[in-house]
Amino acid sequence: MDHNESLRKLEHLMGREADHARDAATELEGLILLLPSDKSRQLAQVQAKASHKQAKQFRELALKAKEG
Repeated sequence: MDHNESLRKLEHLMGREADHARDAATELEGLILLLPSDKSRQLAQVQAKASHKQAKQFRELALKAKEG
């Protein structure tokens, strides 16, 4: 695997992880209103926010890898 190929793979993996984090945040947001207790809803909100932040960080890493 050459240098360019490894950078492309890194970019792809970071993009895929960003997609997973975004999907998790979206699912959590959909569950918030359905959860039975305030504590559960608060926990889901905190995790959804963290997942959005993680998705953003992975996107930034993918961009840095692309810029190489």
